[in-house]
Amino acid sequence: MTRSTHPPNPTDLVAGYVLNDLSPEESDRLNQALAETPTLHAEIASFTEAFSLLPYDVPIVEPSTHLKSKIFNAVTQSIGQPAPTRPQPPTAHVVSITSAPRRNWKRWYPAISTSIAAIALATIGLNQIQIRRQSQQTIALQQQVEATNTELTRLRSELQANQGTIALLSQSYTRAYSLIGVTSLPQNSRRAAARLFAKPGDRNVTLVAQALPKLPINQIYRLWAVATPSVAPMYCGQFRQDDSGTAQWVAPNAACTKNPSQLLITLDAPSDPITSAGPLVMRSSS
Repeated sequence: MTRSTHPPNPTDLVAGYVLNDLSPEESDRLNQALAETPTLHAEIASFTEAFSLLPYDVPIVEPSTHLKSKIFNAVTQSIGQPAPTRPQPPTAHVVSITSAPRRNWKRWYPAISTSIAAIALATIGLNQIQIRRQSQQTIALQQQVEATNTELTRLRSELQANQGTIALLSQSYTRAYSLIGVTSLPQNSRRAAARLFAKPGDRNVTLVAQALPKLPINQIYRLWAVATPSVAPMYCGQFRQDDSGTAQWVAPNAACTKNPSQLLITLDAPSDPITSAGPLVMRSSS
C-alpha cells in the first residue's frame, strides 16, 4: 500500500489499526493520539463493531489471469519471510478491544467490492424498470383522461344540438315516425335508421338519423310524404344531417305532417325537379 507523505489523521490511524494495516511509525502515532485524545478508544470500538458485522459468506470473485499471476508472484516472494508484527497501542488503553481475535479483511476486499457493485447495479436496474413502468402507466392514464374529455365534449355538443329535439319531444301531440334504410351500407353491413318528429299539421320537421352517410356537395336527401297508397308522393323538403345525425327544416306543406301513411327519403341532386324522386334510401312502415 502506498503511504501518504502527510501525517495521517487519528481517524485514518484508527481505521488502519482495525484493518491491521499500521506501520511501526503509524502505530507510534496512534499510541500518542490515544494518550492525547482518550475518546479515540470509543472510535476504535465503533470501527471494530462495524467491521465485525460484515458477512463472512460473500462469494469470492475469480481474479483474472493477469491478476492471479501477480498474486502468485507476491506469495512466492513472501515465502520464508517472517510475518510482520502488528503494532499495538498501549496495553492500558486498548485492552477492551484487543481481547477478540482480529481478522484480515484485505482478502475480502475484491469480493465485498464486487458484491456492492452488483447490488448497486441491480438496484439501479430495478429503479429504472419501476420508473419506466410508472411512466408508461402515467401516459396510459393521460390518454384515458384525454379520451374521456373528448367523449364528454362530443356528448355535450350532441346534447346542445339536440336541445330542440328534446324540447319538441316534451311537447304534447308530437309524433315520431321510424324510418329504416332499404339496403345495407357497404362499409359496415348496417342499415341506416332515423326518427322523424313533428306535430300533425305543423310544418316544422326534425329528423335524427343513425348510420346515414353524409353527402357531398352535389347530393342531397329529400323527404316525401305519401297520404294514401293511391296518391303520388308529395315533396316535403330536403336536408343534410349534421355531425350528430340531426337535421331540422320547415316542410313546404302542412299536409306533409298530417298523419301520412308513409314517409320516404330519396337521394337527389339539389338541381333535380321536385316533381320526381331519385333513388329510394329510407322509408317508414306503412
